[in-house]
Amino acid sequence: MVFGGLTIKLPHADTTHDSKPPGASPAAAASPAVNFTFVNQAEDLDSLTTRKITNQQQRHVIRSHVMKSVRQEELARGKKRTIGRARSKRTDSDKSQGTSSDSDYSHKNTSPLPSSVTIEEGLQKPQPQSHGLECDNQSRNSHTLGTPCATTAMTYTPGVHEFDPLDTLPCTSLSHKPLQRLLEHCFDVLLPLTFTAEINPRDRLARLGVVLQSKISSPPTFLGFMATAAAHRAIFHGRHKDLAPSSENHDDLITDCDYKKVKHEALVAVRRKVEQPETIDQFMVDACFGLISAATVVGNFEEARLHLKGVAQLMSVVGVSQDSMLWLPLANVKVSVGLLSRPLLQLPWSRQPISHEILQRISPSPSSGMARLGSGFEQLDELSKPLKDLVEAGRDVCNFCELVVANPQGLSSAENATLRQKATELEFDLLAYPYETEDFYLEHSAEPQLPALEAVVRLAALGSSSIAPHTVMPSTGLGRALTHHQKRAIQQWLRETNTNCGVSEMKAVTWALFMFTQNALNQPEEGFFSDLLLQYTHELRLLSWQDIENTVCGYLYVPSLQSSIWQAIWMASSQARIQRGR
Repeated sequence: MVFGGLTIKLPHADTTHDSKPPGASPAAAASPAVNFTFVNQAEDLDSLTTRKITNQQQRHVIRSHVMKSVRQEELARGKKRTIGRARSKRTDSDKSQGTSSDSDYSHKNTSPLPSSVTIEEGLQKPQPQSHGLECDNQSRNSHTLGTPCATTAMTYTPGVHEFDPLDTLPCTSLSHKPLQRLLEHCFDVLLPLTFTAEINPRDRLARLGVVLQSKISSPPTFLGFMATAAAHRAIFHGRHKDLAPSSENHDDLITDCDYKKVKHEALVAVRRKVEQPETIDQFMVDACFGLISAATVVGNFEEARLHLKGVAQLMSVVGVSQDSMLWLPLANVKVSVGLLSRPLLQLPWSRQPISHEILQRISPSPSSGMARLGSGFEQLDELSKPLKDLVEAGRDVCNFCELVVANPQGLSSAENATLRQKATELEFDLLAYPYETEDFYLEHSAEPQLPALEAVVRLAALGSSSIAPHTVMPSTGLGRALTHHQKRAIQQWLRETNTNCGVSEMKAVTWALFMFTQNALNQPEEGFFSDLLLQYTHELRLLSWQDIENTVCGYLYVPSLQSSIWQAIWMASSQARIQRGR
């Protein structure tokens, strides 16, 4: 089987594992093994709540293991626990003085101790940290959906120690604390920023449960999640070089040591699992997700595509589970966005129209500006019919995203599932339709050749899908690749058309430039897009923000999410032009 570029020969069973190592002493061989009874081994699960380990040796080993972690944690906080046997015995007078002083202290402090004490003091609720949504300016500007993110911040992050008190996380290269920080970033930053539409606690907890369950059921899957979290955290805090498309291995451009360690462990764990044909199951498919998503975040799209091919082979054997349906279609289209190529895998569901009840709920009132979404595309005769149909479908996604912001309770589970499917279908079709239309193939051309305006509008629609409902940071490898494709499209349009176009076409390009600028915030291409944007708004006599918003509302636009950002882009461009004119 070829997986991730690695040809794996399935080994034969090794029957030599029972042989004793050379030089083993009889005493060592005869020493009794310590047996533990875990939940999965118990026949009577109901009795576990009252069961007590009677074997003193087992109890001693378990307590020593737990207390070792406790002492390490306390030592890291500057506390040192004195071993009971090493404590000096107090004299009778000291005891009497201590008794009286303790008595006096108890009168002064009457607050009772908690009835139950956790294994570690580190299990207390963490104090609010600023790393969640208040880092550097680059990260803050790239979070295009700040309002929903702020409302979904968890008040309590499930720490590593709460779910793993015996220090059994499947990672050997990172200590407990770095892994805990990765989990905190995953729960508090990565998931809320990426899945911005899921402000419903039930939907968020479902994704958290997938991460935490994988820790026990599939260590390779958990390590893959941690590799993705480490890549996202490194980029979030600027620990990387420019991840624009290049021939370099983008892993070498990440300067965060934790990412390199966890990525290596995840790759080794997945390859070991693939080498065991008897263990290839649905967990094997899920384990590949971490490798695909981590490679996509940093911009190694060819590597991600190789892993997707491996997943396709696995799915032909074990199928697709419900958990895989949450990530596989999205990973498939995001890798294709980075490469701007046809999606490798087909969508694993049959397409269904949006239900009448959901359509009624997301449809804007006729008097609102959202009712004009997509009307500007009708005046562009140069666009192909497939693209016009797709941007028409994009209206529903925009209406969904507007409802998320307007409704504090968020979407229901059915609405969220519908949004996830429709957004993925839209992105899939935007990538695939040029390959299914013969008009775009020139003689002897292997790839479709789109007209200049068609390419600009298509990439602007893909840029909208990278803002909501799944947010891509501009500085990630995926964000940099998208900006690279967008700049190339606008340069082609400038060469072929430029100012010889009509008003309708220039308005559409102006809308696209707003989208391109937001996708490139704080990146080298931002100035290129914003300068063109200011030029065309001036030529269209759009002298105020109200004029501009009335224009862009005719395309794909979510006012609650983009109005303040696009207004800031326009004002910054205008201010820069004034300063250059002085």
